[in-house]
Amino acid sequence: MDVFDVKAIEIDQILVKDVMSPPTMTASRGETVSDVISKMKKNNVREIPVIEDGKPVGLISYGSFIARRNVPLSAKAEHIMTPCPRLEEDMKLVSAAEEMMSSGVRGAPVVRNHKLVGFLSRTDIIKIIPTVDQLKDRPVNAFMSAHVQSVTGDDSVRKAQALMKGLNEKTLPVVDEANRLVGAIGMTEIMNVLWNPKNSKRPNEVMGADHAAPDIKVLGVMNRSPVFISPSDTIDKAVKMMLDKNLTTLFVTENGKLVGVVSHADMMEQFVGLKPREGVYIQITGLDAEDPEVYDTLYDQIGKSLKRVDKIDSPRMFTVHMTVHNHEGMRAKYSISARLTTEHGMYYARAVEWDLFKAMDSVLDMAEKNIKREHEKRLDKRKGNGKGL
Repeated sequence: MDVFDVKAIEIDQILVKDVMSPPTMTASRGETVSDVISKMKKNNVREIPVIEDGKPVGLISYGSFIARRNVPLSAKAEHIMTPCPRLEEDMKLVSAAEEMMSSGVRGAPVVRNHKLVGFLSRTDIIKIIPTVDQLKDRPVNAFMSAHVQSVTGDDSVRKAQALMKGLNEKTLPVVDEANRLVGAIGMTEIMNVLWNPKNSKRPNEVMGADHAAPDIKVLGVMNRSPVFISPSDTIDKAVKMMLDKNLTTLFVTENGKLVGVVSHADMMEQFVGLKPREGVYIQITGLDAEDPEVYDTLYDQIGKSLKRVDKIDSPRMFTVHMTVHNHEGMRAKYSISARLTTEHGMYYARAVEWDLFKAMDSVLDMAEKNIKREHEKRLDKRKGNGKGL
């Protein structure tokens, strides 16, 4: 569907089938990793649905490789595919977008009577943002990620890969000593290193998590023409730049210095935020825990904190990404990055702890303190304005 066809349609009337793409590329369970990577690189795609008897049974993405240790090129697709949501073609688009975010996927197969009929990607969804009155004029600085992790040209590809895994596959900015933007390194550049027999003693493997070639510097593989945008530019302009240049990430600069990043995920949050709901939208990604009690405890922590926040500023959306680092045998260290969107602003918090729940408490406490600080500033400003009346 062409983006301009939805101008007269209300957001809650747009269905998945109105914007999905045809299922042009799929993989089978028995295909090899080598075959799948070749398809992805040749067609410049990040995800491929795995199909059996016309039905989607999983998804393979670049993240399937970067999250694992060395993967044999002869391994079968079924051994590295991950579960994915199967979206119904008659679902409301905003509900499908929410399901994709909750599942932590960039795209998902669309089905009719359980059979594959299409594929919905983040790109398909953000195409319609310039037609949405509530979003198209929103400035970039109102939704960009202001806490940016970056690398320098002298850093190793190994470090870039580790950061990228922790950021859930975001493209990384490359900066100089003055924090000026000089380049970018993304999944394409990383995969060119990982899938290169010259960089491995075992040429029949794709080097996965923690196995990128340590002697290769970012400077040697980075894109030297990063695309950037101004904090005052609108989401409308950002979407058009992304679509025109086939990008998933834009860097935000001011006077040549890096001040933020805008990704497809940031825009998806804005879109999902339009869905009428009771309560706060909460998303936790990156945590591979099978015990439901772990999630119950985390949601309980978050719920209690948001109730306190609600007394001073209405919370709208709380997104959390976790990275698990195994440092001491079976013990794991947890790194948590969170973003809380309220009626009056956007707040960031980070914490690293050996204890998962302690890390979450630290993040929530930091967010609450920042919100209280900004609330007090607003009150002082009102008092100051009142004196002049």
